[in-house]
Amino acid sequence: MQRKGIIASVLAAVVVAALTVLATGGPATSAGAVTASRVGPGTQLVTAGRTCSASFVFHDAQGRVYLGYAASCATRTPSATGCAARSLPMGTQVRLAERGRTVGYGTLRYSSLQAMRRAGVTDAATCAANDFALVQLRGSVRRLASAAMPYWGGPSGIAPLPAPGTPVFGLARLSPGARTLPRAGDVTDGDQRVVTVTTLLASTRGARGSGFLDDAGHAVGIVTAAASSGANTVVSLADAVAFAGAHGIAGLTVVNGPGFSGSAIL
Repeated sequence: MQRKGIIASVLAAVVVAALTVLATGGPATSAGAVTASRVGPGTQLVTAGRTCSASFVFHDAQGRVYLGYAASCATRTPSATGCAARSLPMGTQVRLAERGRTVGYGTLRYSSLQAMRRAGVTDAATCAANDFALVQLRGSVRRLASAAMPYWGGPSGIAPLPAPGTPVFGLARLSPGARTLPRAGDVTDGDQRVVTVTTLLASTRGARGSGFLDDAGHAVGIVTAAASSGANTVVSLADAVAFAGAHGIAGLTVVNGPGFSGSAIL
C-alpha cells in the first residue's frame, strides 16, 4: 500500500508539473529542461522525414558517441515491421532537432534490423523485441551531447526491464513544436523482453525511440510503439545493447548522467 501511494504521488506531481508547463509556455530557467544547446535523451531524430526521439547517449570501445533510438524509425518502408522491415543504409543522415529546429546532424551507424538479417534471425517475436538503432555524433554536435535525462537525472547504468507494477520515468512531447515534458507510469504487463508501460500523459508517434528509467535510475527500455491512450510498447534496452555489442559495436554502453530523482522538478 505504501508503494502504491508513492507511485500515485509521483504521477500526480508529474501531471501538475506538465499542466504548469503547458499553461505558462514552459519553464524559462529550468535546469532540467531540454534546450537547443544540448542533444541527448528527448532530442528529436528525423530520419527520411520521420520524427522519433532519442533514448540515451552511448559510447563504444573506440570512444565513438551515439544517440540511441528505435530501428523501426529508420526503415525503407515505414509500414513494415519486425523481420519484414528493411533498414535504411548505414551512413543515412539523421537530422537532430529541438522543437522542430535543426541543431545538427548525425549518421545512422547501427540497426538491429540489419544486424539480425545478417545473423539469420527469422523469429518474429525476436525481431519485434530487438528494435534498436544508433546515430553517431561527430565534430561540433558531439560536443553538445549530454547524457542527463531531463527533469529526472540519470541514467545510472543499464538494467533489465522491471516487473509489472514497477514505476518508470521518461519524457513526452505532445507535438513536434512543443517542449519535452516529464512523464511517469507503471509497467502494466509483459515479460523480460517486451512490456507495456501505461502513462497518464498521452503518447505520440514521435515518442518512438525514447527511453525509460526504472525507479533506481537505470536505463531499462526503448519505446517502439505508442498510443494516444498512454500505452507504450517498450523493449529491453539491456538485450538490445548486448546484441549490438556482439554484432559490430564492441564495448557499447550507456553514458551515465547525474543523480536520479523520481520527482520531476521544473
